Amino acid sequence: MFKDAELKLLWPFYLMTLFSSFFSVVQPIWIAFFHHKFSFLQISIALSLQGVSLILFEAPTGSIADLFGRKLSVVSGIILQGVAWIALAFVNLPFYLYLFFFLMGLARTLESGADKAWMIDWLKDNKKDTLIHDMFIKMQSLNRAGSALGLLFSTVLLFILDMKYLFLIQGAGLLLTGFFLLFVAKEKAHRIKSTMKENFGEALQNLRAGSTLLSKNKSLLYMSLATALVSLTLDVAIVSWQPLLIALSMPAKYLGIIYSLANLIGIIIPFFTKKLLRLMGQENIYLAVTTFIQFIILLSLCLVEKPLFLFGVFIFLMIEFTRDLQLPIDYMYSQSFMPSAIRATSSSIQSVIAIIFSTIGLVAAGQIMDKTGPKMTMIYFSFLMIPATSRYLISKKGEKTLPF
Repeated sequence: MFKDAELKLLWPFYLMTLFSSFFSVVQPIWIAFFHHKFSFLQISIALSLQGVSLILFEAPTGSIADLFGRKLSVVSGIILQGVAWIALAFVNLPFYLYLFFFLMGLARTLESGADKAWMIDWLKDNKKDTLIHDMFIKMQSLNRAGSALGLLFSTVLLFILDMKYLFLIQGAGLLLTGFFLLFVAKEKAHRIKSTMKENFGEALQNLRAGSTLLSKNKSLLYMSLATALVSLTLDVAIVSWQPLLIALSMPAKYLGIIYSLANLIGIIIPFFTKKLLRLMGQENIYLAVTTFIQFIILLSLCLVEKPLFLFGVFIFLMIEFTRDLQLPIDYMYSQSFMPSAIRATSSSIQSVIAIIFSTIGLVAAGQIMDKTGPKMTMIYFSFLMIPATSRYLISKKGEKTLPF
């Protein structure tokens, strides 16, 4: 199962993934929890403000990771997210909901991009870059395994505790994960600049280089647009699934079991990606096919009516199934175009494109959801998968530059 030196080099990152996913106990109930206090529009605004925070800080924090080290950036981000989740348990006013989601976005930027860059460069520093694909597969599988166990734990907790205590448990789990990485995980030493002026100058150079790469790399540009459309659609689904299943007569306390089942299925699904990729031949074809299948699955929500919540559960599980098939290939294909020196910066800038789409789209989705409900909102947004499919299809690895 594990290749030569894989566990020796990657065990802290594998445990990090397991810990953080196990303690994600609010995943099945957080929308339902906030909807008791806030409208869908207010929840969507909070998520959009998190997106604004991600846009503002994604590229600068990516440069911080490239300059000062990925470990510092990742650990800080995880710990700050833990603090934010604890605070959200006590939020009752929209202002504080917006504030802590905005701060959550800042914390996430410290982790996003830098975590993958840290692991990839750690393997390359140890001359084991052949393990990169296997690493992404294992990370996806471990994430699902931890989530499956954590969500069963969440279900048990909901029978004995109020929902807000799950926020405290999730926050404490992230704090534990952050300190574990701080004291256990290793990284190749990074040179710290002697002056802030030099640091800022190099950060700007990294930002410029990362922006240039994404603007002139045709395949990466098309992939970024496709990923942005898919991310927007699935972000809308994240807000919609919990209230939809509850509206279809499913008891809220059993949501954890459904999310756990999705994660149990997802433990083994990533291991099929290599065989499917060999069957389809090219990464862009693979991503286009899985995206179009997601469109068909979401469109089938037209057939779901109360009290047929089991049909809704089946559609939810199928979306999770196809997403598990996508993610390892998406990560690997995008990273293959990025030079190591600006990998974290490039990943961060790529994320900004997806965040811009989601930030604008989520506000519109919140308004639509308050008027038409979660089912129709997901159906409307599923049509974004069609242009996403076409962007993947015209993204080819051999075409590197745009004519400008």
